[in-house]
Amino acid sequence: MSIPKLGEPARPFTLPAAQGGEVSLEDYKGRHSLVLWFTKGMACVFCRQQMSQLSRAYQRIKEHGGDIVQVTTSPLSRARFYAGKFALPFTYLCDPESQVFRAWGLVNRSHGPVYYAQTLVRGLRAPQVENDFGAFKPAVTEMPALLSDDDMGFFIVDKQGIVRYATTGAYRADGSGVSLPGNEEVLRELGKLSA
Repeated sequence: MSIPKLGEPARPFTLPAAQGGEVSLEDYKGRHSLVLWFTKGMACVFCRQQMSQLSRAYQRIKEHGGDIVQVTTSPLSRARFYAGKFALPFTYLCDPESQVFRAWGLVNRSHGPVYYAQTLVRGLRAPQVENDFGAFKPAVTEMPALLSDDDMGFFIVDKQGIVRYATTGAYRADGSGVSLPGNEEVLRELGKLSA
Protein backbone atom coordinates (compact mmCIF):
# COMPACT_ATOMS: atom_id res chain seq x y z
CA MET A 1 0.00 0.00 0.00
CA SER A 2 1.24 3.50 -0.77
CA ILE A 3 1.71 6.37 1.67
CA PRO A 4 -1.43 8.54 2.02
CA LYS A 5 -1.34 11.60 -0.19
CA LEU A 6 -2.02 15.06 1.16
CA GLY A 7 -5.75 15.73 1.05
CA GLU A 8 -6.68 12.04 1.38
CA PRO A 9 -8.59 10.63 4.34
CA ALA A 10 -6.40 9.17 7.08
CA ARG A 11 -6.46 5.37 7.18
CA PRO A 12 -8.42 4.15 10.20
CA PHE A 13 -6.96 1.94 12.92
CA THR A 14 -7.49 0.84 16.51
CA LEU A 15 -4.51 -0.24 18.62
CA PRO A 16 -3.80 -1.05 22.29
CA ALA A 17 -2.20 1.76 24.28
CA ALA A 18 0.65 1.46 26.77
CA GLN A 19 -1.44 3.59 29.12
CA GLY A 20 -4.34 1.09 28.94
CA GLY A 21 -7.32 0.44 26.72
CA GLU A 22 -7.49 0.83 22.97
CA VAL A 23 -7.23 4.02 20.95
CA SER A 24 -8.75 4.62 17.54
CA LEU A 25 -7.93 7.31 15.02
CA GLU A 26 -11.68 7.99 15.03
CA ASP A 27 -11.41 9.07 18.72
CA TYR A 28 -9.75 12.32 17.61
CA LYS A 29 -12.02 13.20 14.71
CA GLY A 30 -13.82 16.49 15.26
CA ARG A 31 -11.85 17.14 18.46
CA HIS A 32 -8.17 17.66 17.61
CA SER A 33 -5.76 17.84 14.75
CA LEU A 34 -3.43 14.93 15.22
CA VAL A 35 0.32 14.55 14.99
CA LEU A 36 0.63 10.88 14.10
CA TRP A 37 4.17 9.57 14.51
CA PHE A 38 5.24 6.04 13.49
CA THR A 39 8.43 5.01 15.25
CA LYS A 40 10.33 2.10 16.82
CA GLY A 41 9.42 3.35 20.31
CA MET A 42 11.16 3.66 23.68
CA ALA A 43 13.68 0.88 22.98
CA CYS A 44 15.30 3.07 20.33
CA VAL A 45 17.62 5.69 21.83
CA PHE A 46 17.11 8.02 18.86
CA CYS A 47 13.33 7.68 19.17
CA ARG A 48 13.60 8.63 22.86
CA GLN A 49 15.53 11.73 21.82
CA GLN A 50 12.77 12.60 19.35
CA MET A 51 10.10 11.87 21.97
CA SER A 52 11.93 14.36 24.18
CA GLN A 53 11.87 16.93 21.37
CA LEU A 54 8.13 16.55 20.80
CA SER A 55 7.28 16.42 24.51
CA ARG A 56 8.98 19.79 25.01
CA ALA A 57 6.52 21.29 22.51
CA TYR A 58 3.52 19.23 23.61
CA GLN A 59 1.82 22.03 25.54
CA ARG A 60 2.18 24.40 22.58
CA ILE A 61 0.93 21.67 20.23
CA LYS A 62 -2.20 21.36 22.39
CA GLU A 63 -2.59 25.15 22.39
CA HIS A 64 -2.60 24.94 18.57
CA GLY A 65 -5.51 22.46 18.71
CA GLY A 66 -3.34 19.37 18.24
CA ASP A 67 -2.52 16.16 20.03
CA ILE A 68 0.21 13.55 19.51
CA VAL A 69 -0.18 9.82 19.02
CA GLN A 70 2.92 7.67 18.74
CA VAL A 71 2.48 4.34 16.92
CA THR A 72 5.33 1.97 17.81
CA THR A 73 6.48 -1.55 17.12
CA SER A 74 6.72 -2.15 20.89
CA PRO A 75 5.07 -5.31 22.22
CA LEU A 76 2.22 -4.36 24.57
CA SER A 77 3.85 -5.97 27.63
CA ARG A 78 7.01 -3.92 27.10
CA ALA A 79 5.02 -0.75 26.40
CA ARG A 80 3.14 -1.22 29.69
CA PHE A 81 6.53 -1.57 31.41
CA TYR A 82 7.56 1.78 29.88
CA ALA A 83 4.29 3.41 30.94
CA GLY A 84 4.86 2.21 34.51
CA LYS A 85 8.50 3.32 34.62
CA PHE A 86 8.30 6.63 32.73
CA ALA A 87 5.80 9.43 32.38
CA LEU A 88 5.08 8.86 28.69
CA PRO A 89 4.22 12.32 27.41
CA PHE A 90 1.53 11.32 24.91
CA THR A 91 -0.51 8.33 23.76
CA TYR A 92 1.82 5.41 23.00
CA LEU A 93 0.27 2.73 20.79
CA CYS A 94 1.52 -0.78 20.05
CA ASP A 95 1.70 -2.28 16.56
CA PRO A 96 4.31 -5.05 17.03
CA GLU A 97 3.31 -6.83 13.80
CA SER A 98 3.53 -3.51 11.88
CA GLN A 99 0.05 -3.95 10.39
CA VAL A 100 -0.84 -0.27 10.76
CA PHE A 101 2.64 0.73 9.59
CA ARG A 102 2.02 -1.23 6.37
CA ALA A 103 -1.53 0.15 6.03
CA TRP A 104 0.01 3.63 6.03
CA GLY A 105 2.54 2.63 3.35
CA LEU A 106 5.57 2.44 5.63
CA VAL A 107 8.07 -0.09 4.34
CA ASN A 108 10.17 -2.69 6.14
CA ARG A 109 13.10 -3.73 3.97
CA SER A 110 14.57 -7.22 4.31
CA HIS A 111 18.33 -7.84 4.30
CA GLY A 112 20.78 -10.67 4.76
CA PRO A 113 22.51 -11.60 8.04
CA VAL A 114 25.55 -9.38 7.36
CA TYR A 115 23.36 -6.25 7.35
CA TYR A 116 21.82 -7.13 10.73
CA ALA A 117 25.21 -7.99 12.25
CA GLN A 118 26.67 -4.68 11.06
CA THR A 119 23.65 -2.78 12.35
CA LEU A 120 24.00 -4.43 15.75
CA VAL A 121 27.71 -3.57 15.97
CA ARG A 122 27.05 0.06 14.94
CA GLY A 123 24.30 0.29 17.54
CA LEU A 124 26.52 -1.07 20.30
CA ARG A 125 29.31 1.36 19.39
CA ALA A 126 27.08 4.42 18.98
CA PRO A 127 27.32 7.02 21.74
CA GLN A 128 24.29 7.45 23.96
CA VAL A 129 22.13 10.31 22.78
CA GLU A 130 20.74 12.71 25.37
CA ASN A 131 17.02 12.41 26.05
CA ASP A 132 14.58 13.15 28.86
CA PHE A 133 14.05 9.46 29.71
CA GLY A 134 17.62 8.40 30.49
CA ALA A 135 19.74 5.50 29.32
CA PHE A 136 18.56 1.92 29.56
CA LYS A 137 18.98 -1.25 27.58
CA PRO A 138 16.11 -2.59 25.47
CA ALA A 139 14.70 -6.03 26.15
CA VAL A 140 16.06 -8.88 24.03
CA THR A 141 12.57 -9.28 22.52
CA GLU A 142 12.83 -5.73 21.12
CA MET A 143 16.10 -6.32 19.26
CA PRO A 144 14.57 -7.54 15.96
CA ALA A 145 12.53 -4.34 15.65
CA LEU A 146 15.53 -2.18 16.53
CA LEU A 147 17.69 -3.86 13.90
CA SER A 148 15.04 -3.73 11.19
CA ASP A 149 15.37 -1.36 8.25
CA ASP A 150 11.95 0.23 8.33
CA ASP A 151 10.40 3.59 7.61
CA MET A 152 9.56 6.30 10.09
CA GLY A 153 6.37 8.21 9.33
CA PHE A 154 5.27 11.60 10.56
CA PHE A 155 1.82 12.85 9.60
CA ILE A 156 -0.50 15.65 10.59
CA VAL A 157 -4.19 14.82 10.26
CA ASP A 158 -6.78 17.59 10.58
CA LYS A 159 -9.95 17.46 12.70
CA GLN A 160 -11.92 16.12 9.75
CA GLY A 161 -9.53 13.17 9.42
CA ILE A 162 -7.69 14.42 6.31
CA VAL A 163 -3.91 14.06 5.92
CA ARG A 164 -2.40 17.56 5.67
CA TYR A 165 1.32 16.91 6.22
CA ALA A 166 3.55 13.90 5.67
CA THR A 167 7.20 13.02 5.83
CA THR A 168 8.34 9.41 5.61
CA GLY A 169 11.37 7.39 4.73
CA ALA A 170 14.17 5.17 5.93
CA TYR A 171 14.74 5.62 9.64
CA ARG A 172 18.52 5.52 9.94
CA ALA A 173 20.50 6.57 12.97
CA ASP A 174 23.46 7.66 10.83
CA GLY A 175 21.50 10.68 9.60
CA SER A 176 21.20 9.47 6.01
CA GLY A 177 17.47 8.81 6.34
CA VAL A 178 14.41 10.91 7.03
CA SER A 179 14.44 13.11 10.10
CA LEU A 180 11.73 14.34 12.41
CA PRO A 181 10.55 17.87 11.58
CA GLY A 182 11.47 20.55 14.09
CA ASN A 183 8.92 21.68 16.65
CA GLU A 184 8.54 25.09 15.01
CA GLU A 185 7.65 23.46 11.70
CA VAL A 186 5.08 21.24 13.44
CA LEU A 187 3.54 24.25 15.17
CA ARG A 188 3.49 26.21 11.91
CA GLU A 189 1.62 23.38 10.17
CA LEU A 190 -0.88 23.07 13.03
CA GLY A 191 -1.32 26.86 12.96
CA LYS A 192 -2.37 26.65 9.31
CA LEU A 193 -5.10 24.16 10.28
CA SER A 194 -6.45 26.27 13.13
CA ALA A 195 -6.45 29.52 11.09
